[in-house]
Amino acid sequence: MPLSALLAVAALALSLLLAHPASAATPQAEANFRAGQQAVMRSDNVTARREYERACDGGHLGGCTMLATMVADGVGGPADLRRARQLFAKACVVNISWSSASDAGACLMLGDMYAAGEGGPQKPARAAYLYARACDIGDGEACDGLALMMTQEDLMPLNTDEMLVIIAGRACLTNEFDYCEDLYEIGAVNDAQASAYRAALGMFNEAHRLPAGTPPSRKKDLLTDACEGGVARACARAAWEWKHGFQNMPVDPQRALDLYLRACVLGDGAGCDEVGDALRSGSAITKNLADAADAYSLACQVAYPPGCRSLAHMHRWGDIVADLPLARDLERFVCDSGWGCVAFADMLIKGVGGSPDLARARQVLRAECDNKDFSSNACEVLATLG
Repeated sequence: MPLSALLAVAALALSLLLAHPASAATPQAEANFRAGQQAVMRSDNVTARREYERACDGGHLGGCTMLATMVADGVGGPADLRRARQLFAKACVVNISWSSASDAGACLMLGDMYAAGEGGPQKPARAAYLYARACDIGDGEACDGLALMMTQEDLMPLNTDEMLVIIAGRACLTNEFDYCEDLYEIGAVNDAQASAYRAALGMFNEAHRLPAGTPPSRKKDLLTDACEGGVARACARAAWEWKHGFQNMPVDPQRALDLYLRACVLGDGAGCDEVGDALRSGSAITKNLADAADAYSLACQVAYPPGCRSLAHMHRWGDIVADLPLARDLERFVCDSGWGCVAFADMLIKGVGGSPDLARARQVLRAECDNKDFSSNACEVLATLG
C-alpha cells in the first residue's frame, strides 16, 4: 500500500477524531467509529475498515467518510472506486441543515471523483455543485476547486469577477494558494478576517455538537456569531431557523431574510436563492422581479442549481426580458449537476433557445429514468418520444 495513501487515511482519522460530525448515528455506531479510529492509530487497517463499515451502516457520517476513503485507496482491503463514490455520496448530506466537517470532506472528495471520472462518469457540473456545498461550510480546498471551475466558461452558464473573488477569498481564509497573495494585496482578504473566520468555524461546529436539552437560543446565538465571522452556511442555517421556527421559538421572516442576504454576500448559493424567492414573491420585502433575477444569477454563479432553474424559468416564461439561449444553458447546467433534466429535455425537444436535439433529449431522459435515486417524470416524458 502506498505510504501516501496510509498517511492520508491517518490524517483524516485524526481530524475526525478531534471533531467528528453530529449525525443520527446510534450509540453502537459511535462506538464502532471510535474503534475504527483507534485501529487506524495502531495501523490495524483491516479492523479499522470493518469498524467504519459498521459505523456507516449505523448512520455515522464520519464512519462513511472514513470507509469511503479506505475503499477508494485500497487501505485495509481491495480498492473499489465505484463503491467509494457511493459511500462518499452517503456521507455528503447536501441540504440546508447539513453541518459537519466530515460532510464537507465527503463532498470535496466526491467532487474530486466526479471531476476526474473516478468510479463512474465524469461530471464536472456535479463536481462544481459538490465543491460549492463543501465550500459553504469552510473547506478551503473545495472553495479553490469551485473557483477554478468558475473560470471555465464552457461549464458555468454565468460568472462575474466579483463572485469569483468572493469564492477565491474564502479559499484563502483557510488555505494558502498561489493567488492568495494577490487577494491580500487588493484587500479582498486580510489576517483579521482569517482569524475571525477560523474562530467562527469553531462556533459553527460547536452549534451542531450541542448536547440534547441545550436551550435552542444557544444554538441560534452560536450560528449568528459564526455568521458574523464569515461562515456562509452559518448565516443560511440561522436564517432557516428564523424562517421556520426552531423548537417552538418564534419565527421572524425579516430577520431570516437579512441573514439569507448576508449568506448570499458571502457566496452561499442557497442564501442567494432564498433572497431571489423573497423578491419574486414579495414576502418580507417589496416585490422586484429584476432584483430577483439578479439574486438567482448570483446563486447560479456559485453552482446552486435551484437558482439556475429559477432564473431559466423567469427568462423562458416572461417574468423578465426573455433570453432563451441563456435559459437553455442554465437548464443544461441544472441537468448536468444532477438536479433534474426534464425541463432541459423539453427545451431540446421543442427547439427552445436553440435547434431541436431529440437524441440529446433522449439521452438525458434515459439517464434520469434509470436513476432510481432520483424521482421525476423523466420516464413518462421519454415514453412520449417513442
